This record gives sequence, structure tokens and C-alpha cells, in this order.
Amino acid sequence: MVNPVSTGKMAANPAETVQPAVLYKLIIFAVLMAVAPIGTYFAVLTQFTKGNTIASAIAAIIAANLVLVGYIIVAWLEDPVGTAPTSKGVGEVKKDK
Repeated sequence: MVNPVSTGKMAANPAETVQPAVLYKLIIFAVLMAVAPIGTYFAVLTQFTKGNTIASAIAAIIAANLVLVGYIIVAWLEDPVGTAPTSKGVGEVKKDK
């Protein structure tokens, strides 16, 4: 079995390996990871607990963990890249023993 990295096939065209949907998901979850805990902290601090910083911090921690779990679920449900069936081209015929 030939490793694609050792043959240079992976490095030949890196644009083929980058999937835009994956990048968009990463950006969305990165923004959510910054905005959700901070927004939750201040929303709980001003609207629900009237100044209780401990409860606000706990709510922010829960929000951050929910974003993280959401990212893990989305990544888990995503189609794996390496399991797609490939058709053999000319010159890639398996040799008979």
C-alpha cells in the first residue's frame, strides 16, 4: 500500500482537500464559542439574577459546553471523506498474482 503523502499526491493540489462547508461550520462555531458564553453571562447577570455573578458564570459555562457539544454532534454526523467509493482509472488496474 502506498502512502499518499510519500508520493506527493496530497500536496499536489491542496485546494481539492479543503471543503468549504467544513470551513463555514468551523467559523460559525468559533463565533458562537465567543459570543454565546459572553452574551449568556451578561443576559443572566442583568435580566434573571439581578447581579449574581456566580449564577451568571455557571450559565456562561453551560452555554460554552452546549456550543462544544453541538460542534461535536455536527462533526460526528458529517459524511466521512475517506469512505466514498472511488472508481479506478486507466493504469490503476490491480495486477493478477
